Amino acid sequence: MRGVSPRWPWLIVPLMSIACAPGGADDATSGPGGQASPGGGGQGAGGAEGGLGGGGASANGGAELGGGGAGGSAPEPDFDDVPWQTGDDVGFGVASKDTESPLGESVFVGYAGYGIPLDAAQEWVEALYRARLRDLGVRYVFAVQGPADVGYTGFEIGNSKIAPAIVELLGPAPDQVIVAAHSSGSFVAHELLAQLAGGLDPAGVTDGRVTYFNLDGGSSGLSSASVERLEGAFFVAAYDSDVLTWSPNQPTMASLGATYASAGGYLELDVTGSGCLATAVWCLHMTVITSEPHNPAASSQATDYTDYDGRAVTSAYLDQLGF
Repeated sequence: MRGVSPRWPWLIVPLMSIACAPGGADDATSGPGGQASPGGGGQGAGGAEGGLGGGGASANGGAELGGGGAGGSAPEPDFDDVPWQTGDDVGFGVASKDTESPLGESVFVGYAGYGIPLDAAQEWVEALYRARLRDLGVRYVFAVQGPADVGYTGFEIGNSKIAPAIVELLGPAPDQVIVAAHSSGSFVAHELLAQLAGGLDPAGVTDGRVTYFNLDGGSSGLSSASVERLEGAFFVAAYDSDVLTWSPNQPTMASLGATYASAGGYLELDVTGSGCLATAVWCLHMTVITSEPHNPAASSQATDYTDYDGRAVTSAYLDQLGF
């Protein structure tokens, strides 16, 4: 197994705001009475550095903009100025983008929870990119919609397109692949990790270069063979001490964290002040996406993926990256 520094076992990271109570199981999005809600929450109780160029001197002694001299690359476009790519070549339920960032050639794949549409997944990935991913050297991003059913029994998402694309796009070390998956999106991510371990990366380009964050998700489909080739694997739950409540899949995250402790293990985000009500575990389920869920009593579905007005995208788990 790819070793991760001993500084990573059983961590508790302060976040700023988030919450939930023990419960949950492998079914990452099953709410009270088995009712699932979009985004993995059951309803109910619960500018670039590039510049304009070197300004090299022209033949007649005047200054020229662009092209000439050191640093003559084109300015980095804003994230929104680069269109998302979708369609059969990208994969069903998948959008990808080359941000053209000059800071690295790392890759990020973000898997949304059950029922979350692709455009909402794109908004989440954009928020993460602006908050942290660009500074971490990420250039290529993939946003993946939530599975059509809680258990991802249809295997409909185009992971078989994502895997070879990652292998082709990933830059030389120390560039890395970061995979973050929320709720039932973890089942979709586990399919990708199995594909990379099982033949879609025949040259081993990603071996030891993938860090996986399971965001209050489940365990189905995750194998030792997949984890052994990762750089790190972290199983993330949230706790709000104001209301003494954990996110619903905390027991599953703790169990997986114990099983794969040498890969990174369990990570508990301190989301005290999230605004979630006591026992509102599905509100806390969304604190791994946003610092302040919109519905203090339950999951806010796609709204928590798309609206960050007056609240921050949750990114504290990315502190565990070794680059």
